[in-house]
Amino acid sequence: MARRYDRDESVRLLLEASAEEFARHGVGGARIDQIADRAEVNKASIYSYIGNKDDLFQAALQTKLGQLAHRVSIHSDDVAAYAGDLFDFLTAEPVVAWLFEQEGLHYGTNDVPALVERTGYFRSRVAAVRDALGADGDGDAEAIYFSIVAMCYWYVAAPQMVRMVFGDASSEEAESRYRSHVVETAKAMVTR
Repeated sequence: MARRYDRDESVRLLLEASAEEFARHGVGGARIDQIADRAEVNKASIYSYIGNKDDLFQAALQTKLGQLAHRVSIHSDDVAAYAGDLFDFLTAEPVVAWLFEQEGLHYGTNDVPALVERTGYFRSRVAAVRDALGADGDGDAEAIYFSIVAMCYWYVAAPQMVRMVFGDASSEEAESRYRSHVVETAKAMVTR
């Protein structure tokens, strides 16, 4: 049942609902009706406030990435803390990793939403790693940053593999052990 909200609240609810729907079903599989029902917002609001399904996916992804950028910062003097913070964010907000997966499946490397702005965001993170490495490790900054991100994302993106690898360990125990590994590995990569 659709409720009446002001424009800002309707958009917020639609972006939250669409992030979940797109993360689980992809751009092709997500249904506008389901998103509107989940948000309890009139379906027509999607088209009038945001646009078509691709526009909605891009807005949902950008919103989640904005939350990530706001909550997880990187400083060249503590890249290991960034790795831990990124891991914490993604385990608390797995939808971000799932949306990245869906984006890759849907767009590949073509027509990536907000490519220029997002490239700048990632390059700034690489620059912090480069600063942490100093002059000796300049060429490794991209690979190190990508490795840190991959360690964090993969844990969230493949929960079935976590279960198979960590076996009977409780999810809290496995998560704690792996988080420690991520932080220590990030520290080792920048201080080698």
